[in-house]
Amino acid sequence: MSGGRLAWVVLVLLGTAACGCIVQGRCRTDEDCEAPMVCGEDRRCVLECRATEECELEEICSGNRCVPAPGCAGCSFAHAQAVCVHGDCSMGPCRSGWIDANGAAEDGCEYECAPAGDEACNGRDDDCDTQTDEDFDLLADPENCGGCGTVCPEPAHSSARCDFGDCFFSCDAGWYDTNGEADDGCESDTCTPAGDEVCNGRDDDCDGTTDEGFDKTLPESCGPFCTVCIFPRAVPRCVDGRCRMGDCEAGWWDINRSPYDGCEYPCEPTGEETCDERDNDCDGATDEGIVCCPEEMVPVTTAGGSFCIDRWEASRPDATATTFGTDPSYATSRPGVLPWPWMSGRVTLSDARAACAAAGKRLCNAAEWVAACRGPDDTEYCYGDAYDAAICNGIDAFGAGGFHYMPTGSFPDCTNEYGVFDINGNVWEMTDDGMMRGGAYNCIDSRTLHQCSFSIDPSRVNAIGFRCCR
Repeated sequence: MSGGRLAWVVLVLLGTAACGCIVQGRCRTDEDCEAPMVCGEDRRCVLECRATEECELEEICSGNRCVPAPGCAGCSFAHAQAVCVHGDCSMGPCRSGWIDANGAAEDGCEYECAPAGDEACNGRDDDCDTQTDEDFDLLADPENCGGCGTVCPEPAHSSARCDFGDCFFSCDAGWYDTNGEADDGCESDTCTPAGDEVCNGRDDDCDGTTDEGFDKTLPESCGPFCTVCIFPRAVPRCVDGRCRMGDCEAGWWDINRSPYDGCEYPCEPTGEETCDERDNDCDGATDEGIVCCPEEMVPVTTAGGSFCIDRWEASRPDATATTFGTDPSYATSRPGVLPWPWMSGRVTLSDARAACAAAGKRLCNAAEWVAACRGPDDTEYCYGDAYDAAICNGIDAFGAGGFHYMPTGSFPDCTNEYGVFDINGNVWEMTDDGMMRGGAYNCIDSRTLHQCSFSIDPSRVNAIGFRCCR
C-alpha cells in the first residue's frame, strides 16, 4: 500500500473514531447501533421509524429516527393549553380566568376575565367581551347618568333627563320653570316670555313650540335638548338624537374606547410593528407579536411561538481567528473567531449551560435547535435537502487530510433564511438534553451526521461546542 493511501486510511479511521461510529449487529443499548439504527426488542439494530405516525406526538420521523418536530419548538401559548401533533402546533382551551378576546393565537389567551353573567352597569366586564358597561348609555341614561348608579332627580312637574352625562329635567306640558331654580322644578303653570327662542329644550317665546327653527341633527344642537357634542381631539357626530364620537384627529387614537376623554393617545403610525421599542401601528402596545433579539442573535418563528438563537457557534470572550481563548466566563456569538474549544477539556452540559446563563441566555433545547437548523423551509440540512460537501465545514470540504476547525462564519453559504451560521459542521453543538447535533469538521460520514435530524451521545464524539438561545 502506498504512503498516500495509508495516510488516507489512517485519517479515515481517525475521523470515524472521532465521531464515534460503531459496528452494526447485536446490541444492548441504542449506542451499540450505528445511526440511524436503534436497539430493538430482539437485541438487534433496527430502524427507529419509517413514518411519523410511529413517533411520539412531539416528534417526526426523519432519516428513520424520531426527532423533535420543528413545529413543536416552543409550542406554548400564554394562559392556554398547547397541543402539538407531529409538528402541528395549535392552541387548546384557555385556562380558567383567561379569554382569547382577539382571536389571535400569537398572544394566546391574553385577556384576564372571569365571566359573571349578563353585562350589568357596575364598571366591570361581566360578560368578558373586553368592553365595560357597553349596554348602557352613560351619556343619555337618566338611571346611569355619567356613571353607573347615578340617577337623575325628577323635581315637581318634570321628567329627568341625562344630557351628555349631566343631569337636567324637562317640564311637563303646561308647566314652566320660571325662576330657574332646579330644586322646585317646574313651579309655574303660566308661561312668561324669556326673549327670542334659543335651543335649550324650553318654549322661550311662549308660542307653544319648543326650539323651533333649530336643526337637532347637528352636533352643535343634538337631540331634543340641543346638546352640544364635544369629544376631545375627535370629530363630534349626532346620531339618532344622541352625541356620538366620530373619527380621531390626525395623530390621535382612541385606545381605551371611552368617549369621555375622546382620542387620548398621541401616536404617529409608521407601518407594521417592528422591533424598535416604538408603537409603530398605534395600537397602544410596543413591539407586540414579534421577538426582539440582540444583534448577535436571530429570531426563529415556529407554529408554537418564537425565540432567539445565536447567529454563530459559542466562542470564548477572548477567542480570535487563530486562538480558542482561555476565558470561560461567558459565551459570545461572534463571526471570525474559533468556537469554544474541547482541546483543553471536554465541554460538559453544565459548562454550556453556565456559559449561556452568564451571557443572559440559555442553552438551546433540542426542538429549538432542530427548528433553527431546518429553517423556515424545513430542510434536511440548513442550506437545503441535498447534501453539498463544499457548503459547510465537514471532512469533505477540504479533501483528504485537510479537515480542521474554522473560524465562525467562514462558510458563508452554510446558513438559511433565519441567518444561523455553521449549524451544520465545524463543531458538534450540544443541546439542553445533553445530545450532540449538527456534525463536526472531522466526521467521515458528513452526509448523515450533518443532517439536522441526527443526534448522538457526547461520549461518542469530540469537537464539542454549543450555541445559546433565549
